[in-house]
Amino acid sequence: MSEGDSAMDAAAGDEITRSDSALRANIKEKGANSYYYAHAKPPEIPAHAKVVSGPGLITGGPPELISRDESIDKPAGKPRITVTKFSWLDDGDKVKIYVEEPNFLVAAEGDLRVTFDTNEFCVEAEGADRIFVLQVEALSHSIVPEDCKHAIKKGKRLTVTLKKKVG
Repeated sequence: MSEGDSAMDAAAGDEITRSDSALRANIKEKGANSYYYAHAKPPEIPAHAKVVSGPGLITGGPPELISRDESIDKPAGKPRITVTKFSWLDDGDKVKIYVEEPNFLVAAEGDLRVTFDTNEFCVEAEGADRIFVLQVEALSHSIVPEDCKHAIKKGKRLTVTLKKKVG
């Protein structure tokens, strides 16, 4: 065993020594010419080094729990699938959104919830085993929620019509 190995093993303390690793074997075989030569000796921390610690600073040691989101611990209901394949058409004073995803359409024939707000809309189609969601937040222009609507052509497509706010 070389001097570097014994220093590394001593630095490991109670930890399992990795003398059988490829890194250790390479250092043992090639010495100062090893590709891993920089890893031969443990890092030296000067005695006068100042360690700054406090909230938001990482100084080593085991991980600390910052907070716990209780909603994660609750049992999940039906999985929510985000609909990402849709098309749209700017039709003057309206914008039309078309969804032709077959699984979404099957779910939409059951329970369909559509909500409109001045700068966003959301369509939720609840199927037997999952909920499909098409949600667009932060629309480029405001809409008139009362004048927005949706229509579904069974087996073909869902059309959401957004009425643009003028002025």
